[in-house]
Amino acid sequence: MKTNLINTMAIVVLVTSISAVARAGDTKREAPATTKCNTAQQNDSSQEASDPVESNVSMKLDQLQKEVQHLEATDKERQEEEQKANQERMKRLRQQNEEWEHSLLGIYGG
Repeated sequence: MKTNLINTMAIVVLVTSISAVARAGDTKREAPATTKCNTAQQNDSSQEASDPVESNVSMKLDQLQKEVQHLEATDKERQEEEQKANQERMKRLRQQNEEWEHSLLGIYGG
């Protein structure tokens, strides 16, 4: 029983640390990308008046950016829900561990 608890807790710690590292890596990668996109948008907007095809492309680009923002928000919500579920699991595990220790103390004395 104790080994199962230790294994489960080790897995939970590993999963939370991996997601934290992934989240930190994503923020580092996003900064240069947003700078490049902003520069590209400025260039597109200056050329937009001269060519209607580029105007259509910039509209599609704006639509894609909105979709990306929506997907990022959805992913963030999913991660928060996952984190809450992990916290609930850890809480249940702690409660079970405390009950188990209490039962052992009752059986073998302390």
